[in-house]
Amino acid sequence: MGSLGNVLCICVFLRKRFRSSLLTPFFVTLLIVDCIYLNFRVIKLLYYQDTLFQQFLFQSSCSSTFFIKIYAYFTQYAPQIFIPLCHYELYIRFSLILMSCLSIQRAYDMGRTSFRLIQRNSSSRSFAFVIIFIAFLSAYILEFFGLSIFCSVTLSSTTAYQWYDYLYKHFPKETNSLMSFMQNNSASQYEIDCLIKNRSACSYEEVERIARHYFDMHQRSIVSFIQKIQLATLKSKMARNELRLKYHYHTCLIRLQPDLFLNLYDILYSRVLAFNRYTIILVIGSIIPSILTILSNAISLRWILNIRNSVNKQSAVFHRTDETRRVILIITIECLLSVINSWLVDIILSIIYCHRSVAIGDDCPDFLRHYHPFLAFFDLLNSMSNIFLYCYATKRFRHELERMLKGWIHPIRKHLSYYCQRQHSKVRRQNYEEEPNTLPSEVSVHVSKPSKQRPSKKYEYIKLKLVSTPNASQLL
Repeated sequence: MGSLGNVLCICVFLRKRFRSSLLTPFFVTLLIVDCIYLNFRVIKLLYYQDTLFQQFLFQSSCSSTFFIKIYAYFTQYAPQIFIPLCHYELYIRFSLILMSCLSIQRAYDMGRTSFRLIQRNSSSRSFAFVIIFIAFLSAYILEFFGLSIFCSVTLSSTTAYQWYDYLYKHFPKETNSLMSFMQNNSASQYEIDCLIKNRSACSYEEVERIARHYFDMHQRSIVSFIQKIQLATLKSKMARNELRLKYHYHTCLIRLQPDLFLNLYDILYSRVLAFNRYTIILVIGSIIPSILTILSNAISLRWILNIRNSVNKQSAVFHRTDETRRVILIITIECLLSVINSWLVDIILSIIYCHRSVAIGDDCPDFLRHYHPFLAFFDLLNSMSNIFLYCYATKRFRHELERMLKGWIHPIRKHLSYYCQRQHSKVRRQNYEEEPNTLPSEVSVHVSKPSKQRPSKKYEYIKLKLVSTPNASQLL
């Protein structure tokens, strides 16, 4: 229903009456982005249903399963430069940045009108497309910066030696398992002797090199060893995905030295609401544009009141400010709904369910279980409210929507009426052919078509047929 309302709004804005308006590219872009955001949010929810939970919403159909497979394949095998395009956060962040740019532009425009009481200079349409491109590029850069583009070149030798030394001293059973693991991975007898049997025969650097080589393998046995060591030393066990990202992930775009990466790991990959990469992206890409939009709209409304009090109600400036006030109302309401969908609900609920995590994903299933009613409600509310807001704000939009719907309904009714008449004639013809023939067989009825010639005077003729009968003399 939300996408249907957005499609109707797009069709109205693309008609001749609104096509030349400067605001049309902004509104059409926001409506298209809202449709894409809603579809990706639903696909992501269905993806969680099939991978993380056990059918917590409804049974997946064949079509939804097909889209989920395409989504999963694209996120796993597509080039990293295209990955942000399948994240719904990109589109809601793009909407917030675009609305903030539009609000600032309207506030500047209204400020010039308020101080000088002159007609506003209408910017060119290319200016609108430039703003749209800059907003999308900013949202894309922020989303791409939030990917896993940082990693280490290799595992730190110091960290690998500490793990090996602690395992050798405190876990003899796991040490034997490590030797079996090395033998299964074609380790030489020299490497086994250096680590397990005769440590004094090898130098410290050689032991570090061998330990780093085998502890850098992201396999189940090595992961189990590391988790046991962390549980004994740090009293906490790291999740397998996070452990891979911190120690075993080396195929990223920006590779740092091992010790430097470990020092910066909390800033780069910590998801807690603190000074880190995800919080910076949230503040720059969502919170600041939302605040700028609301403040710019408030300033514009202030200047609109000043203009309306200083000009005549019949002047053109008065009518322009009235229309601008309604446009600002649309932007403000859409911004508030986008704020709720993008970061406000996420932060509030993540504090409750995810220990202040600002990057919601598979690591927080409790959040997803409690969040999907809010997701469905606010997303549908945001999409369904667009057509009602536009109809309320602009009288021209209402009239153009009515004309468009009538233009669509009239041909449909015409073709439907013609189809019904044909079907009715076909049924009557079939009924007539199926009726039994009740007239005498000798009588034939011939119905002739009326002549297309001009009517002429009618004359009645009597046709006489002379029949000769034999007379009596002939008979004799």
